[in-house]
Amino acid sequence: METLDTFWRFLRATGRMRSGSAEPKVLAKEARRAAPTMIDTTLDSAGRQSMTVEEALEEWSGDPDDWDDDEEFDDGFLDDFTHDETWALEPGPHDEWVQDPPGEDSARDAEQSPYVQQCLRFARWIGDGKHVAEGILSPAHVREAFLEFDLERWEAEFLARSPLRVPGLFESPGPGDRAPDGQLGDLDVLVPTRSLQSLWRSCASAHLIEVGPTRVHATPAADPQCERSPDDWAQLGHRLVASAIVTRHFLEPLDPVMRVLLPFLTESVDRVEVSEVQDWWWEHDANPWVDLGVGSSPARTASDRQVERLLWAADDTGVWRREGRTLHRTALGVDVAMHFMDDLSRLLAG
Repeated sequence: METLDTFWRFLRATGRMRSGSAEPKVLAKEARRAAPTMIDTTLDSAGRQSMTVEEALEEWSGDPDDWDDDEEFDDGFLDDFTHDETWALEPGPHDEWVQDPPGEDSARDAEQSPYVQQCLRFARWIGDGKHVAEGILSPAHVREAFLEFDLERWEAEFLARSPLRVPGLFESPGPGDRAPDGQLGDLDVLVPTRSLQSLWRSCASAHLIEVGPTRVHATPAADPQCERSPDDWAQLGHRLVASAIVTRHFLEPLDPVMRVLLPFLTESVDRVEVSEVQDWWWEHDANPWVDLGVGSSPARTASDRQVERLLWAADDTGVWRREGRTLHRTALGVDVAMHFMDDLSRLLAG
């Protein structure tokens, strides 16, 4: 059951192996039944390409009203945000909370955010309407979007930064038993459209686009002539960016990102070093790399690499301003941190 073991490692490495999962013997029985398909999908180079971007989009509905009722998504969201060690990063009883950012500062950060501007361009590209089937863009429009917004480059960069491809991290059981990049790293293709999904979901959640039964169209809020107050810009920015972070980090732990954002809520913390996040994540109870049974050097490299990738995936949003390996606080970052805290409270109350 080497394939099953690999898949369990994948789930643990992405923070999705829950304590309430099925018993191993049940998983093993199911794995024996599905083994031929699992092996073909994991090892065969052609099989790894069998999931097209349009097929992947079918996994997630384009209607944001459906997400609110998605119990499985909410459960996963809660799992990501309820690690005590992560939420201990909030300002303590003796810490001074940062003041609410001035609306003008948040508005400026939102307007200058490359991701916010890309969302606005995406909504304008949707324009008067494009065909959808069951809330999903047609395959032709998906291909067009990837070309128009150079999304394939983002996907390639995300894959290239995979922590699962650290040399020596997993020793091969035998020559030729798996693809050159390794079974585990190749499972990244399970979510090959993060960039397009984040644009789609962000624009829908911020009401820049409306998704109907057969067509999706831009709303007046996407019009270049739409007038926005500073508060309007701030709200638009933090809604788009919060959605992007959750979507882009799907199947990945959000704790390293929170290690940057939550300390920003303390008045005295206006910058965080990437090395601080890496050291903290290595000691975190939810870090999967320590217990994978691999050498400490490859495991630590993978852990640090995971932090680098997760922070890179948020760099263009504007939640911080990067200078080398120093992440500086922004007004938009404070807004997003508060947004996550409010959502946690809502989910726990619900």
